[in-house]
Amino acid sequence: MSQQSFPGGTSSPSSNNDDLATDDTTDDGNMDDYVKRWEERNSEETHKAALAAAHAHHTAIREKALEVLEISKLREETEKLRQKRIQTEERVRLETERAMEELRIREEENKAKLIPKPPPRVPTPPQPIQQPVQQPKQPEFTSAPANQPVNQLTQAPKQASAPNVFQSSQTQPPPNTSQANLKQPTSQQTTPATASHPMQAQLQVSAQQPKQAQQPTQAPSTTAQRPQAPSNASQARQAPWTARPASQHLEEQKIMHQSVDRYADIHKNLKDLRDAIRQFGELNRQFKNEAGAMRRAIIMSVGQLTEGRGVNKVQMQNICAQLDASLAMPIPPRFERALLFNPALVMTSTPPPSKKEDTPNNGDKMPLLTIYLLNILAKAAISQFCTEAGANPKAADPVGTLIISIFAQSKYCWRGKSLIEIMIAKFRITCPVLFGFRGNEKTEEGRERLGWKKDVNGNWISEQEHNDRMTGLGAGWASICLRDFSRTQLDNPWPPIKYWKSLAFITNTPSGETSSTQFVVLKAMIDNYTALFFKCFGDMGVRALHDALQVFPRKAAAGNVAASSLQVLAAKLQRDTGLLLAVS
Repeated sequence: MSQQSFPGGTSSPSSNNDDLATDDTTDDGNMDDYVKRWEERNSEETHKAALAAAHAHHTAIREKALEVLEISKLREETEKLRQKRIQTEERVRLETERAMEELRIREEENKAKLIPKPPPRVPTPPQPIQQPVQQPKQPEFTSAPANQPVNQLTQAPKQASAPNVFQSSQTQPPPNTSQANLKQPTSQQTTPATASHPMQAQLQVSAQQPKQAQQPTQAPSTTAQRPQAPSNASQARQAPWTARPASQHLEEQKIMHQSVDRYADIHKNLKDLRDAIRQFGELNRQFKNEAGAMRRAIIMSVGQLTEGRGVNKVQMQNICAQLDASLAMPIPPRFERALLFNPALVMTSTPPPSKKEDTPNNGDKMPLLTIYLLNILAKAAISQFCTEAGANPKAADPVGTLIISIFAQSKYCWRGKSLIEIMIAKFRITCPVLFGFRGNEKTEEGRERLGWKKDVNGNWISEQEHNDRMTGLGAGWASICLRDFSRTQLDNPWPPIKYWKSLAFITNTPSGETSSTQFVVLKAMIDNYTALFFKCFGDMGVRALHDALQVFPRKAAAGNVAASSLQVLAAKLQRDTGLLLAVS
């Protein structure tokens, strides 16, 4: 029997033995449990319990994995939405900034329109220009018509109104004075066909007057310039453009070929032709509709021209179809007076009838509608040069190819001679620099001589717009002139020598009379057309480019950006093609 322990007392020594006995009992129980489980390790109940425990463990892990996956998906979708929100905010911010910038630009443009245009800084006095012109004209009117009074010449323009442009050559005017007035030019001209029309007789009289006035004025100018050329060469570079006398400037304008002034008359006659078409269309609604449809088809085809070889065949066929339809349109006898036109009014010289029997349009007249459509074609081409080619000079090449191809076809010629001077007359008005005209861009008269355009409000367009127009016109001029007709049986209506003349007109400008317009046009004529230029002129073309790109820019004032662009073009040619323009 174990000893009894009292409160507050210590345990008896026999308590240690009791603990040992308890541990032995526990070990025995554990051993028995282990032995029992070892014996039952392969029993069905043991396996079921293990499977149930494993299933519960796997289920818990799967639930945790699904929870983590769902959280990850939510986090990814949230990040995508956040990125989309950032991109949307950035796009809205940029669109807002762009809209604000457009509004600011529009406001600045509106403010610029309200700014009054300052007067020219160097106005040209009108009186010195008028005096040398009036002096040779006064003896002309008294000496030219020897067999008729002066008042008959003054009445001739009144008889040349728009309806009389299409008067038949067989009809004779009722007054006898008009017949005498028509006979006077025929005795001076070699071709009698030019005097069969009242308006043409007037043009011949006006064309003879500059020639007669040129003889007394050019003689003293040539004798006065020859001794001054070597002595005043250095002074001409230092003197301003307006310091030269106006009479001397007008005299030097006469160096151009005689047909230059005639182009202005052709341009005016084309305007009269357009008015006549409009007047006849008001009387004949069917003619107006057909002419309008043809005009729109030609303008649309010209606007569809693109760069590339053989890609504009459809446009070419469409334009030729309209012209062929105008030639084949029957003209009733009662309308022949209004719908037949004398092509001599849109040409610098009247060709004689061709001796070949199969020559088309070999008579005295051509259909008025055909001349009108050729005028529309030329006008559409000029518009393309000024707009599309101004921004991209390479766009002028397909337009120039189309123009030269159509005007070279014999079925659109008169008496075997091309009517391309309809196109050249428009170049004369829009880009006079090509024909040797010079002017001071700081004066009103100088800008008019250079072809500077005015907007709808009567104000001069900006310098950038003017340069774009001149760039397109210069490239268009090169695209028409520099064409190779060696592989075709057609005659070139505007050969490369015309390009050479324009190049000479510009590069031979004295130092004090150069303008930025000349440099812009010259660069457009040369850029992208050097290969064709060398093909036409060979080694002489290299020397011409030396004068155009290296010598001529030195005549400009210091800091002229347009002149510097020519020198940049020379460096570009040397870099791309290895062309050296230096002449030893």
